[in-house]
Amino acid sequence: MNLLVLTPLVPYPPHDGDKLRLYHFLVELRKRGHVIDLFCLTRVKDDARYAPELLRLCRRIHIEHLTPFDLFFNVLGALITGRSLNGFSYFSPRFRDALRAYAHTPEGERTDCVLAHRLRMTPYAFEHGPRKPVVLELTDPMTLVSEQMRKTPGVRLSRRFAAMWDRGVLWEEEKEAIEKASRSIFVSPSDAVELQRRGVENEPLAVIPNGVAFEKGRLPRPMVYPAGVPVVAFVGNMGYPPNEEGAHRFLRNVWPHVKREVPDAVFVAAGGFPRASLRRLGNGRDIHVTGYLPSIEPYVLHADVTVAPLGVAVGMQNKVALSLALGVPVVSTPESVAWLPEKVRGWLAPVSGAEAFARAVVEALRKPAKARKKARRIGAFIRSNYRWDKSGALLDAVLKDAVRTTGRT
Repeated sequence: MNLLVLTPLVPYPPHDGDKLRLYHFLVELRKRGHVIDLFCLTRVKDDARYAPELLRLCRRIHIEHLTPFDLFFNVLGALITGRSLNGFSYFSPRFRDALRAYAHTPEGERTDCVLAHRLRMTPYAFEHGPRKPVVLELTDPMTLVSEQMRKTPGVRLSRRFAAMWDRGVLWEEEKEAIEKASRSIFVSPSDAVELQRRGVENEPLAVIPNGVAFEKGRLPRPMVYPAGVPVVAFVGNMGYPPNEEGAHRFLRNVWPHVKREVPDAVFVAAGGFPRASLRRLGNGRDIHVTGYLPSIEPYVLHADVTVAPLGVAVGMQNKVALSLALGVPVVSTPESVAWLPEKVRGWLAPVSGAEAFARAVVEALRKPAKARKKARRIGAFIRSNYRWDKSGALLDAVLKDAVRTTGRT
């Protein structure tokens, strides 16, 4: 098929959740012979340098930069017009005009299906008209993310305000988009069930989990991991608000309890683009904040235990899946593992509350053989059931079904 893919990011390098997911989807669609035209709207000016990498997977690519100036006026526009901040912040007349021009090219006229990645792309996706089926790859329901932001202690005031503003209006936008689309895709079964409970029809929803891919072979121990010292790692994009807030909350409420029981333990927040407030907490002794890493696997593999101390966690947590796939113990909140089947959540035994979380971390550090045995058991399930080839086959079937039921061949 000829596919038009719309996304509010550039899916390369595939180093965090959304980029990782879309990049592997592009790889799997390319393997299956589909022709892909990719339109990206990004807030990162330098992202255009990744176009050559993506042209290996796509016939053509258009990258539009959303400037801070654009973002400022979009926020004002959302406040004036009563639109959601999450959705309207990605309005771009330049991006819209580029898509309109593309629609009149021979490639655009032959488009069989539009794959819109994230809710922010829906206004552009539906411009193609009723005979162009739209599949929404929403990944996570933004309504649920917004609700968790409002309720979770420690969330920054600006983020809490945005979540409060988006309450109600975001749900209406998301529900309308899902009902207009041919199909809608989520990463977690629990998210799809929750939306059905709220009144979204069952038929258009599909669940496609992420796969777990990791480097194989011998991976060197990171230099910030002292030899012979127990290491607690929190891996992921530390610039992503839920991760940032989780790291702050862990260091403030949990880490002091762990240090009293295991004084020589070291904590490492590994990955992404942390803001200054988190970087300042790194003291070069027992707390390290690495920043962006080209490869995260060594930081997982050589940790004694990884943590997922998230209060805001919708969808699949790749950090948890990767750690378990590598056989490394994980201590997590219930929110961080809601995407797993109930029996596997029972094996993992997530914990709530700072003291209980600290006890679980200390237990994993003091009884590493027991913790590793449990992690390997769950890891075998992860490696068998969360694979990109399986996810690619599911996505391929959803797209073909959308085209078939819309009457295009």
